[in-house]
Amino acid sequence: MGIPIGPQMYYCPKCDRTLPKERVRSVDRELREKFGVDHVSNLRCPVCGTDYIDLDKVKKGGDGPARKKE
Repeated sequence: MGIPIGPQMYYCPKCDRTLPKERVRSVDRELREKFGVDHVSNLRCPVCGTDYIDLDKVKKGGDGPARKKE
C-alpha cells in the first residue's frame, strides 16, 4: 500500500520514506547521540544520504519526472 505522503513531511525518494517535520529535531538529536550522524540536520536521509524533498513545496498532480510514462 505504501507510505502515506502529505504536507508537513520530508520525503526521501531513494528510500521511499518520510519524516514528519515536527520530529526533525528529536530524530537529529537521537542519531547524533547514538551514531554521530548529522544528516537530518542538513535535511538529508540518514540511511542513504539523499537530499530530502520538502512535500510542502511540491505541487499536486501533474506529469512530473517521477511518474512513469507508458
